[in-house]
Amino acid sequence: MKSDCDKKHKGGHPVNYNLSVGSQIEKDIIVQKSDLATSLKTGQVPFISTAAIIVYMEQCCVELIHPSLPIGYDTVSTEMNVRHLHPAQAGETLICRAHLKFLEDKKLFFDVAMLNKKGESIGIGAHERYIVCHKSFVEKHKG
Repeated sequence: MKSDCDKKHKGGHPVNYNLSVGSQIEKDIIVQKSDLATSLKTGQVPFISTAAIIVYMEQCCVELIHPSLPIGYDTVSTEMNVRHLHPAQAGETLICRAHLKFLEDKKLFFDVAMLNKKGESIGIGAHERYIVCHKSFVEKHKG
């Protein structure tokens, strides 16, 4: 089956990405030992690393939007701005939230947050993704 992006879209036909501004997702995350700064070698404290928070936030955004993309399309991360505010230990359950704030052509802008069960912000930020044709993007950037 050919994907929508295998076609050339001649004549300027816009692609309907079927994404809704205001869409949100919330996921529970259990902090793993492999998420800790000590495991990722980003610090000596045994708490969730900023790198792990960013990965979970990106995964949350992807889970929100990818089911709405036409066949053959994907998104790539283009910018992430995160503030790490509080520690979280291995075994702790966190809530990851992503909100599609707005769209600008193929750019997607999200507000992201990670909270503990007490409602304290572990991390907050903004994330930008860009819609691409998976096949042509991979072919263009292969080494």
